[in-house]
Amino acid sequence: MKPSVQLIFKGLQEFGRWVLVVIWNLLVNLFWLGIQLIELLLWAFSELRMWIQRSLMQVKEAIAQRNFMILLFPFKWLLLGMWQFAFQGFWLLIHLIELIVWYITHLPTLARTVPALGNSIGKSGISKPRLQSIPPEDPPRKQPGRLPQEFYRAIALIALCLAVLPLVTFLPFPHPFEGSILVEELSFRYGESPQSVVLFEGISGLRQMAIAGEQNFTLTGRFENANDPRLNQLSSLTVDLPTAESEWEITPVEADRRSELTLRRLWLRQHTLVEQLSYDRGRLHLVLQPAIRPNVLELDLGNQPLLVRLRGYQITELQSGSSRPNLDTPLEFTWIPEEKRLTLTLREQAAIAAIVPSPSPQWIPGNLNVEDVRFYRRQRAQTATDTKVYESTAIAGQIRMARQSLQISQNDFLMGETSEDLEIQKLDTLALVPYNPEENTRVGIQVGFSGTETQIQVGPEPTVSTDRIQGNFLNQWFSQETLLALIPVWTVWVGFLIYWVVKNFSKIVNNFSKIV
Repeated sequence: MKPSVQLIFKGLQEFGRWVLVVIWNLLVNLFWLGIQLIELLLWAFSELRMWIQRSLMQVKEAIAQRNFMILLFPFKWLLLGMWQFAFQGFWLLIHLIELIVWYITHLPTLARTVPALGNSIGKSGISKPRLQSIPPEDPPRKQPGRLPQEFYRAIALIALCLAVLPLVTFLPFPHPFEGSILVEELSFRYGESPQSVVLFEGISGLRQMAIAGEQNFTLTGRFENANDPRLNQLSSLTVDLPTAESEWEITPVEADRRSELTLRRLWLRQHTLVEQLSYDRGRLHLVLQPAIRPNVLELDLGNQPLLVRLRGYQITELQSGSSRPNLDTPLEFTWIPEEKRLTLTLREQAAIAAIVPSPSPQWIPGNLNVEDVRFYRRQRAQTATDTKVYESTAIAGQIRMARQSLQISQNDFLMGETSEDLEIQKLDTLALVPYNPEENTRVGIQVGFSGTETQIQVGPEPTVSTDRIQGNFLNQWFSQETLLALIPVWTVWVGFLIYWVVKNFSKIVNNFSKIV
């Protein structure tokens, strides 16, 4: 009876080891399978969120431009997203099948591990296990007291993951960011887009409109001037503004009536530089510098008489062979337009200023692909040898990236990873903010922007940062607070792992030498 009891005890011991190994391998495989499943779900939710935002943006743009073919784009993105989700699900299913096949192939080892109770008893009184029942092609049974090689492999894999985890946690990784900031002034360049974009539209009730820079245009209608009777006899004027300092200005004559002067549309062409865009005390100002094609300004003049002022001008109808107008002498006359719409082609740099009524969100459509966005201006140098001094135009705002947020205070500079300008790729919204005496709000331009960056810095100087946020690899799924909370857990695991490796160092070396 005694040998039979020992045989049963050894069988139970081997069976227990086998169960522990199977449970350990099951946990390891389920761990990786769970990570893949979490990645798939997070990817699906992030794609769905981006798809919804993109669809709403395209629908808004389609309604604004009355281009209903764009409404078909969301269905295209939906099909692509379904295909990507199915592709990821296919690979997850492959991993699951591999896991099931692995366990099915390892189930027969149970029969070879547990000795049979009916074995014959040798001379020593101990029954001999039936080794002949083990197929000759199978490896011999592991010696009692030693853990299987798969266990050490799993420990090595976990050790490697735990060693790499801190590096992955704090490894910089580019993340999309979005922010909103109130500024006194901004500059940007319209980006890589073959299509023209509307910067302003439908600004009605202008009290004044002024455009400076080289340009030429023709005015038709009736003209009245008490100092120069020749203007009263003309039905059209061909105006040439030959220098960058030349300027013309139109103002409704009847100041007590609501103005009918309207900025219908301002079209931006590709790579146009927009500088000094500001709004203060009802006055909107900007400077356009075209790069490839001229920009276009469309005006609706209405039925009211307009007061026109010209500076640095030339008028073809008033020139003669011996007399030319003095460019330094301004000209002022009343104009009753014949045509109600005027289109100006701005081929050179043009400074546009307008006195506008209470602003409306519909004035600026937004959604601009941009480059070189600047929330600062250069101060005027006293001499040519003075160093460049920049002044921030930021008033207040906030920027978010990688589940982190950063406050922007007045006169702060926004910087990227290497203390250079933040690479903003899109101006999502632009809105003029008037003064509100009840809320005591600051006047300026509210800018909603987005892009992709690894690190965002804020500081009082263009090269000095006082606060920053950084996107890491694991920030795609975990917040910064969660990662910091995982550091003690990682430390405990590493401590336990080091203790276990030191205690079983000889066994690990022997098993790995056999593997090699």
